[in-house]
Amino acid sequence: MSVERKMKTVLQTSNLRKIYGQDANAVAALRGVSLTVDAGEFVAVVGPSGCGKSTFLHLCGGMDRPTEGRVMVGGVDLNELDDEALTRVRREQIGFVFQSFNLLPTLTLVENIALPVMLAGIPRAIYRARAEEGARQVGLSHRLEHYPSQVSGGELQRAAIARALVHQPVLLIADEPTGNLDSENGERVLRLLKTLTSGTVAILLATHDKALASAADRVLRMRDGTELPSPESVLVEPPQLGLELRE
Repeated sequence: MSVERKMKTVLQTSNLRKIYGQDANAVAALRGVSLTVDAGEFVAVVGPSGCGKSTFLHLCGGMDRPTEGRVMVGGVDLNELDDEALTRVRREQIGFVFQSFNLLPTLTLVENIALPVMLAGIPRAIYRARAEEGARQVGLSHRLEHYPSQVSGGELQRAAIARALVHQPVLLIADEPTGNLDSENGERVLRLLKTLTSGTVAILLATHDKALASAADRVLRMRDGTELPSPESVLVEPPQLGLELRE
């Protein structure tokens, strides 16, 4: 007897549009994109530079507001939130990983990883333990007290991933997370994302690299601010990635 698995919808966008400027200077960065992502699902967004990938991710993460359309995260309509409530949703429900790492140079790696839970007011003993566990999961236990300037680019991005997940978000948004890495470290980061979020966190990842996108459950192809429907957008048999971490 088969049991149907019920998926929890984490992210839902409806006809998202974003226009910058007004009148003759208006530029449509996004022209109506709709997407639903469930818990444990990995969706890659691909397309050429300027197609609207980053704009779409910023709207999904509540870093910007749409001109039209709706964004729902964990059942909450972001359009209905004031700035304070929106900041709280970003801090508690969403994790972010960027191409440029965005680690604070004056903090150690363990302090950078702990930052989201520090800001949430969690006691030091608890956030330190969470940060150390996050560092262990990404193979950085030996780098806890190092500063960003003292580690490699691959280690910086692994620390950024640990930071994005330390507060146990429901949605992870990654904007070109391997763009500053060589191919070996890029593949390692992708394996980490899939392994550490398997079955629990929805991942929305933008990338230029179609080979990296092939590891996703689904691919949203974009051009000129719109989504491109295609039978190739669903990858039936994504490659199986192993995980090898050496500290």
